[in-house]
Amino acid sequence: MGFCIHCGKELTDGVAHQCTNDIPADPLKYTAAAAEPEPGRPDSASAGASHAKTSSAVQVDGQVLLNLLKNPISALNMRGDQTGMIYGLIGMASSILGFWLFGLGVKRMFYSGLGMMSALLSDFGMGGRFLLLGLFSTVILLGSFWLAGNMMTKQKLDMKDYIAKMGSFQLPFGAALIVSGLLSFLLVKPAFFILVFALMTGLAANSAAAIELYRIGSTQLVKFIGIALGIYVVLLAVVNTILL
Repeated sequence: MGFCIHCGKELTDGVAHQCTNDIPADPLKYTAAAAEPEPGRPDSASAGASHAKTSSAVQVDGQVLLNLLKNPISALNMRGDQTGMIYGLIGMASSILGFWLFGLGVKRMFYSGLGMMSALLSDFGMGGRFLLLGLFSTVILLGSFWLAGNMMTKQKLDMKDYIAKMGSFQLPFGAALIVSGLLSFLLVKPAFFILVFALMTGLAANSAAAIELYRIGSTQLVKFIGIALGIYVVLLAVVNTILL
């Protein structure tokens, strides 16, 4: 038993159906058996679902990444869907990678006078510390602004939506940290200067982005920044004492 795809009336097996919306048509084609999809041939709904599933595959667009580098504030327009989350994680990962490369470069320069084997064996020491420092610093900083914003304002942001926006906002600063990390293999002082510049600029820019995202008014401005940075400093100090 099925239903006519034209008029919606119920079809009965073995009984011819004259469709009111297709008078000249052959009534035999509107039987319940004809309404069933042919074996081995998916119906239109299944085919549409399969096509939608295939077309929903997430692809990283280089043009979007370039736009985030040129105009970081555009990250605040990201949506908390799967695509937005990908760009958010890429932005966060770039900062962590930059920290790790800087640690490896400084460690290699420090041990360069002790021979190649000593340099290779010592890479994980400072590099591993900078990797963990970059990970916790990035996560705790973004988490601090999220907690402060959700506590102080009515603009409650879902974690996925927040990561998509503020995570992708980290991409330009992560790129600067990666440049600093690569340069640290050759010249430590310029690399350290770039590192400090990227960190200070990133902190100020993240504060401004969070203020814009949560629509913080002038009366709450100092309180918001104080609470967010206070949470960040305390949590980072605890993590540094326990894990690093």
